[in-house]
Amino acid sequence: MNIGFDLEKEIELTRKKLNSIIVEKNENLLDQEVIKLSEELDELIVKFQYIKSIQDTCLMSLKNIKGTHSTFYYYGKGHLFANMVQYIKVGIDNNEVIYVSMQPELYEDLRKTLKNFGINDEHLKFESVKQLIYASKIAGVRGLKEKIELLIEEEIKQGYSGIRWIGQPTYAIGQTSKNDFLDWEINLNKGLQNTRASLICIYDYYDYINYRKVIDEEIIEKSVNTHTHILEKFSLRG
Repeated sequence: MNIGFDLEKEIELTRKKLNSIIVEKNENLLDQEVIKLSEELDELIVKFQYIKSIQDTCLMSLKNIKGTHSTFYYYGKGHLFANMVQYIKVGIDNNEVIYVSMQPELYEDLRKTLKNFGINDEHLKFESVKQLIYASKIAGVRGLKEKIELLIEEEIKQGYSGIRWIGQPTYAIGQTSKNDFLDWEINLNKGLQNTRASLICIYDYYDYINYRKVIDEEIIEKSVNTHTHILEKFSLRG
């Protein structure tokens, strides 16, 4: 039996179920059936990555995530938004500014989704991670940390408590290069450590399984080792 192939089929089937239930529930991403299917999809993807959670791993609430460099493997827009709506809402409740670096059309869809839930998007800012990648390329961890601290200082002056950054590797690689992105990922753990910022990389797992146009085997394999936490079932697991 090809376990990997069977899991791929189950992931795709669950994605279709999730999309159907989202339509059935009138795009209510906070519906309990939507949340349950999203969690099932999380678990399948983590299992497929051979990093299935074990009992002694540390669970972290989405409320206190400053200094973390986490990852999330999403399989379709419905799965992504079901998680990001809650992830962003918690950040806004914390008075964090939400930086978003993703394909512009996806960002606009995200903003519309947030508005549909009555979530004020005044905390949202479109900020490409390209600036962080270049800082890392030019001056390593030191340059990266200085850039992050500078951005935090500017946002604190505006009345925010910190930065919650959402970055889509597909978009980042398209703006820079695969090698620069991967080198930056290695530096991010130390760059974010002991700061009032967090960053989550949202990997397009649908592309990885079906096409690998951008997210290929090397990127996925390295992603497992370059992040301190993974978003799974609406918590960070490290």
